Amino acid sequence: QAGPGIVSTSAPVAAAAAALMAPLWASAVASFVAVGCRRSAIPQDEVVLSHYNEDYSWLGNWTGRKNVAWTLYSKADEIPYISGVNSLPLSNVGRESHTYLHHIVHNYDKLANWTVFTQAIEPSWGYLIGDSSNGHMNDGVTFDDYLKPFPDGRDSLFVMTASTQFPKAAQATRLGIVAKNLPDEGTKTCPKKGSAGWSEWWFFPDHPHLKGGDMLDFYHDYIALDKNEGKPLTLSFVQGARFAASRKRIHSRPRSYYSRLLVKLSKKVNPQEGFWMEAVWYDILHPEKLQSQRALCELPVLLDVMDMGPYVSESALQRSLQAARAR
Repeated sequence: QAGPGIVSTSAPVAAAAAALMAPLWASAVASFVAVGCRRSAIPQDEVVLSHYNEDYSWLGNWTGRKNVAWTLYSKADEIPYISGVNSLPLSNVGRESHTYLHHIVHNYDKLANWTVFTQAIEPSWGYLIGDSSNGHMNDGVTFDDYLKPFPDGRDSLFVMTASTQFPKAAQATRLGIVAKNLPDEGTKTCPKKGSAGWSEWWFFPDHPHLKGGDMLDFYHDYIALDKNEGKPLTLSFVQGARFAASRKRIHSRPRSYYSRLLVKLSKKVNPQEGFWMEAVWYDILHPEKLQSQRALCELPVLLDVMDMGPYVSESALQRSLQAARAR
């Protein structure tokens, strides 16, 4: 029986109405999610987290910081709800770079003064291939360093911990991510000791960078926006894709640039481009300092004969560490 102000509807009519409205509600929800729940206020500083199945309990030690907004985009089946964190659902495609691009595109005009982009794994020292619990931090670096805007006057914070050369996909590793207490390590973009701060080059035929496609075509077409002349390309990058940048630095590229990349990464769960993107974020945010034009870090000489990976050999690593500590 209907009360005052309530229209009584028969069950068949109600079911038909619900069926009619379902697509409209689905469309509205999809639109709401697609725009990333655009905000009305601009945060001073913000941490953007890309989440799938990582343990996020560590966030409880950080979310109370003043003037820092926390936004977690989750690609999990169940969206985590964490005190002090704005948790939003996102399609499970494109790896962490899809998450970062989504945030930039849908908040381009309301980006924080300083934004930290990170996977949702707890930040901690070290990296070992195949270990999903790696925290990807360089020796002498803490997560707190990323939350301090404009360190030493810089408008971005990239601590390069790996280098790769295409088309060979040879790899060199920053020693500070595989060994502790080395001299002169920390938040500098490149090791202070130059080439002595890196391992020897190594090669792994099953490396994700070699799973298919042509990295050089992708880089020149989507990142550098120039012609691929077939020249080798060496990129220093952040293992684990954790970095920070100012609003102005992100705005060094137009929204359309990021949108084009977002479309490219939105088609598959693990697209090949998702692995390559980890290596190109510095060039995305620094169009005036493309590594295709000038080397960012001083690296060891790349020889024709290299150690076979999946990592630099213990003997080669020890040679590199001894050289670094001797200087």
